[in-house]
Amino acid sequence: MFDWLSQSNYLIMTVQLVVTLLFVPLLSYQIFSKTALNYGVGNYPEASKAVHQYLNKTKTPYWTMVGFLFAFVAVFVIQAIRNETELLNWDDQSGLLIMYLLAMIPVAAMMLIHKALFNIIKNYAGSKRTASLRPRKLQHYLSLPLLVLIAVANIVFVGTIVYFVANPFDGFAGYTNLVGLFVLNGVFFGIIWAVFRDDKTGNFSNPDHRDAFKRKAIHVNMLILAFALMHISLSIWIAGSELREYKLITQSLYLQLTLIIAASMLTLPRTMFKKNSD
Repeated sequence: MFDWLSQSNYLIMTVQLVVTLLFVPLLSYQIFSKTALNYGVGNYPEASKAVHQYLNKTKTPYWTMVGFLFAFVAVFVIQAIRNETELLNWDDQSGLLIMYLLAMIPVAAMMLIHKALFNIIKNYAGSKRTASLRPRKLQHYLSLPLLVLIAVANIVFVGTIVYFVANPFDGFAGYTNLVGLFVLNGVFFGIIWAVFRDDKTGNFSNPDHRDAFKRKAIHVNMLILAFALMHISLSIWIAGSELREYKLITQSLYLQLTLIIAASMLTLPRTMFKKNSD
């Protein structure tokens, strides 16, 4: 089994390469196209020509960048497989993290592309904005199932720390980990609060659209927090058990999942496409 786990590292590298530098960029571009056509053209037909021109303008540069990054990373993966060495002749775990950071470049670029698209649409939406007469409180934007998931993840984290305080392993930091739990929850609550208080959604003149966009952003951050807590708990269990060989697999899957979630943040709620389907 251990031999299989050792050889499977190369499969993990390959899967992460394909998922993060092919699947995620494709997903991001599909989301962008859907936003441009279903939201931009659907809600503002007069912007159709400008939106289509922007779609054509961004397609080649985006895919050129993706192709270059894929080829660049693939060289190192193929080299590691052929020479039977660790990634970047360094460390597989660190190498996968570098692959993840490089794969974030297309996602970040797509965020900028989206921003420019909304600026184009804004020119056709007019300067008049309508305000919602309904007061909005934070609980209006939160998701009860995600709150329950976060609560469960926190309980599992605390239970994990308590267990390993009684059954410690080398390198375990004990109850100091609870400080990290407090900080992580605090950081994400700060992000959620900042999104809730953000009034810079001027690209959406419709107050319902602004609310839907804000709610989606908060839900995504709640989901990321829950997965982060569960991943840390799982990592502690792996480190404290005789299962350290599985650490690379769980890390790679976690990195792939977070990148997919990050890309999905660009998806607009379906309610914002309602006018287009009428």
